Amino acid sequence: MKKLLKNPLLPLLLAACICVIFGVFMSGDPFPAKEIYGYKPMVCINDRIYGEIGIVAKSPPEGFSLAGTVKEKVSSLDPMVERNFAANMLDVGTEIFTSKENLEEIYIKLEESKYSKYIHHVEEDSD
Repeated sequence: MKKLLKNPLLPLLLAACICVIFGVFMSGDPFPAKEIYGYKPMVCINDRIYGEIGIVAKSPPEGFSLAGTVKEKVSSLDPMVERNFAANMLDVGTEIFTSKENLEEIYIKLEESKYSKYIHHVEEDSD
C-alpha cells in the first residue's frame, strides 16, 4: 500500500480506468446490432416478405419450382421494401424457388446443391 501511495500517477490512472469502464457500461449498448448489421436476409415475392432462417437443404422440396430471380438488391440497413423480386442481401440474378401449395416458405439457390430456406415474415403489432 505504501508503494501505491508513493507513486501518485498509479491511483490516478486506476481511477481514470474505472471512470471509463463505468461510463461505457452506463451508456447502454454502444453498438446496437440493428445499426451495425441491419436486417436479416429478406426477399419479397408475390407481395409477401420472406426471411432467411438458417436452414440449408441440398435441393428444394418436391413441388417447388423456379419462380424467377432477384431483380433488385436494396439496403439491408433499411426496412425491407415490398417490391416483387427485391432482396436486401441477395445478388441480382439469384434463383428463387416457390410452391403453389406452400406459400409459407421459399428456397433461395446459394450455389449448386445448396438452397437456403426462407419463411413468410409476419410483422408483429406494436400495441
